[in-house]
Amino acid sequence: MADSVGTAPRSGFVTFAGVLAIFIGFFNAIGGIAAIGKDDTIQGAIQSRNAEVLFGIDYNAWGWFWLILGVVQIIVGGLILSRSSVGLILGIVWATLSATLTIFVIFVYPFWALAVIGINVLIIWGLLNNAEEFS
Repeated sequence: MADSVGTAPRSGFVTFAGVLAIFIGFFNAIGGIAAIGKDDTIQGAIQSRNAEVLFGIDYNAWGWFWLILGVVQIIVGGLILSRSSVGLILGIVWATLSATLTIFVIFVYPFWALAVIGINVLIIWGLLNNAEEFS
């Protein structure tokens, strides 16, 4: 029989938030790779709207930024799953940063951006609502 002395109950929502953080990290990294590779879909979508969505930022620099953000989010997702207190803080910071920066591409990919923002809000809510699980 397992000894349950000293073990705190774990919520499934923190695990869900960690998995979502990894999931969004992969999406951000894939978007970054597409921008680095000068994907025709990204450039065509921006040019078809006749708007300078990225405010003059180079696609390559924008892609590297999102690739790095995605990799960091994947690492933060792992820290959240391990219930590290650093994971709690970084999870909230990175989810907030990701949601805020996603607003820049909302006119290019509105449904994608709204989905990413919604998932980031779920991550923030799950972490703040269950902060007592982190050591």
